[in-house]
Formats: sequence, C-alpha cells, structure tokens
Amino acid sequence: MKENLPKISQATEVKDINWCLEENYNSLSVDWHLILEKWMYNSYKIFKDHEKYLILILLVKKTFDYYTANFVQLNWDQFFALKKIELGKFSIIDISKELNISKETTRRKIEELQKINIIKKTKKGIIVQPEFYSKSFVKDHEEFRKSICGFLNKISIILFKDKILKEKITLESIEKVVSENFSYAWKVFFEMMIPILVDCKYVFQDLETWHIWGTCTVNQNYELQKYLKLNSVSAKNRKDFFKINSKVSDAVGINAMSISNITGIPRGTVFRKLQILLKKNFLNIDSKKLYYPNMKINKTDVFYKLNVLSVKRLSIFINKILNLTNASR
Repeated sequence: MKENLPKISQATEVKDINWCLEENYNSLSVDWHLILEKWMYNSYKIFKDHEKYLILILLVKKTFDYYTANFVQLNWDQFFALKKIELGKFSIIDISKELNISKETTRRKIEELQKINIIKKTKKGIIVQPEFYSKSFVKDHEEFRKSICGFLNKISIILFKDKILKEKITLESIEKVVSENFSYAWKVFFEMMIPILVDCKYVFQDLETWHIWGTCTVNQNYELQKYLKLNSVSAKNRKDFFKINSKVSDAVGINAMSISNITGIPRGTVFRKLQILLKKNFLNIDSKKLYYPNMKINKTDVFYKLNVLSVKRLSIFINKILNLTNASR
C-alpha cells in the first residue's frame, strides 16, 4: 500500500522566503501594502474602532490555538456557520499586556463588546456571538482571503523561478488549502498580524493614526511605481526601494477628504491625526494641502526597523502556508 506522505524535500524554509521578499521588495510591497490597507479598512468598518476588533481577534486566536492543539480544523463554511465561538478563560491584565492597551481601556472595550452582545457570559463560560456577520462581512473577508492567496501564489512563482521550489504551486491549490484549513490558516495569520499591529500601535500611539499614515504611504507607492516606469529606473530589492523612494522629489500627496473616504475614518478624526503625524515629522504637506510620507529612511530609522520586523513575520506566515499546501498535494 502506497503511503501518501508529504515530501519533506519540497519544504521551504523561512530564510528562503525572507530572501525572496527582500530581493523582490519593490514589486511585492505593492501587493502587501494593499492587503494591509484592505485589512485595516475591513477591521475598522466593523466597530469603527481598531482596538476593539484587535481584542476580539486575539480572543478568537486563542480559541484557534486550542483547536490546533487538539487536532481540530474548521473549514471556511464551518467557521462562518458557527452561531457562537467558545472562549477559554482570559485575563484583562494579560490582554492589556499582549496588545499594549491600558488595563482601563481594555476593560472598557470588553464591556462595550458585551453591551452590543458580541461577547457574552453564559453558565458554561464565555462565548463570542458573531452577530456582526453579514453578507457584506463574509464577502469582504472572502475577497481578503483571495487577495492573500494571490499574494502567496505570486511569491511561489518567484520561488519556483529561482529553483527554491521544485514544483509549481497553483493558485487553486493554495485557495483550497486555506479554505479547507481555515481555522489553522487564520491562526497563523493572526500570529503574524497581531504583533505587527501592536508594533505599529507602539510607534504611532494608536492604530487609526497608523491607518491614516499607511494610506498616505500606499498612495506614495503608486507614485513611486509611476516614477520608475516613466524614468526607466530599475528597483528590485528593499535597498533600492528605500533609496529611490527617498530621492523622489515630485512627491504627490493625498488630501484629508480622500483619506477619510478610503479608510472610513471620520474626516474630523483624520484631520486631527494628520496634525499629529505632521508634528512628529511622519508626514509632510504641500501647498495644496496634500499629505505624503517622509520617506528619507535609513537603517537606523524606526520605520526601517519596523519594516524589517514585519517582513520577518510575514516570511514565517508564508512559509507555513506554502508548506501546508505542499503537504496537502
């Protein structure tokens, strides 16, 4: 009888994924920044509060941790058919420390989630009632899942061309694995995403401010790609990307109203956060009141360090999903 075991020789390693991201940073950063922007828009849209959603996904991740530890897998359809998600015991102090949110704010956010009937205490324990699920919510997350899978497929193509992967991985096979192993795939995604959000919160003080800065950065990246194309300038790896970005003199910004429309954050809040970003020299503003990021970055800069750490975390996530896909074929 032939054993259907995964081929260990086809496994990727984190260092190879990290190399791929570093050496193809310019093209891959466009896709990754759009994924981040989509995640931030979707998460803010639910409660109009990034921290509240961050607390919720941390609690759900802990449940996914329990599932994985006990060899339980939920596929996409099974997860979204759940009427409730059981949570283990949690400590407000632990959540506060893990998410870098004050204990008082953590307690208040959890109480607010209880008031709108998302988190509920029962005789058997604490549950999440996914009452915020809607056709729009599921559709947004399905589109986001497909974006992630498309990004993973793009990386797998580069890895195959560079002979790191011995066989091609199709987009269909990645989508199938992520859908069939949804609770595990999203656990791994949360393991990457939560620390990234916490780090950005630490640098920007709150996630709405980072969301606004990120929108300006995505806009500037579009302009950089235009500049490269019009001037026939080649940029591939991260070093080239930051070097050229810091030298682009014709920065094209974005106005406060557009930022509000893109992020879903109220215009008044956007304007207030923009003033903070200007004072910290995280953004610049031109004579037309268009905002653009300060991209004069070097290896000692906080943004560069943040970027390096994010890429490392992204590499671990990609490696786990690609290896799961390989093992499932």
